[in-house]
Amino acid sequence: MGCSDDEGISYPTSDAPEIKVLRDELYSNPNRKFVIKADLKDDLGLKSLKIVIPEFYLDKEIVFPTDTLVTEYELAYEFLAPKDTKNEDVYKVNLALEDVSGNVVTKELTLHLDGDFNAPNFSNVSPQDGTVQLLESKMELSLSFKVTDDSGLDSVYVEEPILGIMERIKLNGEKEYSFNKTYSLPSKPEEYELKITAIDNFVEANRKTQKIKYIVSSEMVTLFLADVPKGTDLTADVCGVPMLYHKKSNGIFTFKYYADCDNKEIYFLGQESAFEPHCFGVSEENGKLLNSPSAAPIVLPTKGYYEIVANTKEQTYTVTSYIPSSAVHDSPDITVCGYGFEGAGWDPSNKNCLLTPDAENPYILGRTLILNETQLNVTITYPGWSKYWRLLENGIIDYMGSSQPYLKVNQKGSYKFIIDTEIARAKLLKE
Repeated sequence: MGCSDDEGISYPTSDAPEIKVLRDELYSNPNRKFVIKADLKDDLGLKSLKIVIPEFYLDKEIVFPTDTLVTEYELAYEFLAPKDTKNEDVYKVNLALEDVSGNVVTKELTLHLDGDFNAPNFSNVSPQDGTVQLLESKMELSLSFKVTDDSGLDSVYVEEPILGIMERIKLNGEKEYSFNKTYSLPSKPEEYELKITAIDNFVEANRKTQKIKYIVSSEMVTLFLADVPKGTDLTADVCGVPMLYHKKSNGIFTFKYYADCDNKEIYFLGQESAFEPHCFGVSEENGKLLNSPSAAPIVLPTKGYYEIVANTKEQTYTVTSYIPSSAVHDSPDITVCGYGFEGAGWDPSNKNCLLTPDAENPYILGRTLILNETQLNVTITYPGWSKYWRLLENGIIDYMGSSQPYLKVNQKGSYKFIIDTEIARAKLLKE
């Protein structure tokens, strides 16, 4: 005995079709899309599939072609859980699959709206990404971090291929876990990349991976000048504090810097976002540097411009005051063009974003910018683009430069924008 379809085509009797799912439980949240996945099979051909969730007014029918019979189909149907539902709600998802011979099978799935779709969160990670350790006879790397997850943690991985580190810590649903371990390092220059991964125990596991670059070197690979007290949050400003070096050669870093008062205190930092691990200040020995978080500051005796050279190999420094000879740009018509701040645009005659020359230093200009927490593109210009500077990474301003980058910023609100045309540096400071 066979079966005829609506067009009068007869099909022989066949086995019932199959609905195979990875699991019978589906998860979502109110106002979040979910996907109904299933493998559909029939030895002769599939005719139709109905998907029904009455409470969501979902009554979907998928009809398969009969000119060329479909024997296998991978279902991935996406639907939005209504926003007026609640996290504790549970719904039934009814599937009905019919083949061309008239056989029908059903499958009931359960949809939970209390799904966890947030990856675990790392905090207190040490060392920081990009940390440089100066070469010593005995080398160690201390790794520590905390990881949390609302639904509970399944496992944590720590990996570093050069050192042969491959650790898996199996957890039992703890919502918080702290890791702290010290590894021995060979006494040679090397660049390592630690990878830490946390996986939660949700049915559809969420994972978070964080990579940490760790450099062992005979010299610092970068250096910043900080003119703020220890303990200052160096991530509060967008750029300029601390200030990136101007020149670098074989571990020797040269800075140009303006001290805005007598007895200005400065430090050299081996990292941009904190005073540790590398904070260079004065040693008890004249002209020598001390690399220690407890080091005393270098003091610039008088207000004015300086060229400062720091030798991180020999742990020495020199300070030379100078009088600038570069052109002064104190025109009242210099404005800010670009993207990502209030009043932004590309009119070089814009009067709403004019910079104001500093009353005491003609090389410094500034104004307040209201940032939009988005990409930032800044060009400082005279009318008609006759002379201009581009804002680059690390607060560098490039005079008549061709590069015009869009910088990623996470801050919004009021920031003081300051440029110093003598040292080609800018600051965006939280007000």
